[in-house]
Amino acid sequence: MDSKHRHELEQNMLAKWLITQYEDWIRPNSSWLGYALLGVLIVVAIIMVTARMNSWNRAAAWKQYYAALNSLNADADLELIANSTSGTIGIQARLTLAQRQLTEGCFSVFTDKPQAITVLEKAIDSFQRIQKGTTDPLMLQRAGFGLGQCWEALAAARVGSDLTKAEEEYQKVGDRWGDDFLGQRAKQQLALIRQPETRAFIELAAAKVPESFGKDNFKVDFDPSDPFAPGRINFEALDQKMETEEQKNETEPEQKPEDGEKESDTMEPLPPETE
Repeated sequence: MDSKHRHELEQNMLAKWLITQYEDWIRPNSSWLGYALLGVLIVVAIIMVTARMNSWNRAAAWKQYYAALNSLNADADLELIANSTSGTIGIQARLTLAQRQLTEGCFSVFTDKPQAITVLEKAIDSFQRIQKGTTDPLMLQRAGFGLGQCWEALAAARVGSDLTKAEEEYQKVGDRWGDDFLGQRAKQQLALIRQPETRAFIELAAAKVPESFGKDNFKVDFDPSDPFAPGRINFEALDQKMETEEQKNETEPEQKPEDGEKESDTMEPLPPETE
């Protein structure tokens, strides 16, 4: 049998098989197949519409996020976006909010300690919620490093706080992402806060009482033998001493040359010229 007749025979056999399948199974179940095909088309349409709506929602959420950055009530707007939006946008809004709270708390450490403590505690809560709400490595790095900064600033804002939690957060970031930029930064900051000079400065900052609120909140004693000992400095006494010295310097008369003595006589002679 040549190839032409063989091909015709195969076509006839395939046609017979298709007709048999149609008569035995497709035709009796044609209504069910129609419903199944219609169901598949509906599912595909729902998936396409959902994807398009999600894309529109993400675009609108990002638009709200960037608008919140330039808002007069940026913290409240970012908090609203973080609570009402899931996914990357909500995490990013909460991260931005936490970083703003951290910055505000650091600035308030030397001006309004109660306000600094309140804002820093809010920042800590925001960073911790980020850690629980995402698995993104970059977000986790930034949240961990931010927590270390919060605990470090809180130690400078509140007497009696230590740097243990700050060390723990920096250690975690440095161990997990030691090759990344924030991992290197965490290692450097960990080494810095372990130095005695840094700890003494932080304790001194915690004992320093800003003028914006009552100084009775932090009662310290002055120790003349160790005037720079953290927690024992009486800043009022130091201020009065400095003011007294300034007044004394202002009242001292300026030394003038005596009568008959020329001003040039009081000047040191010039060195002889050398040939």
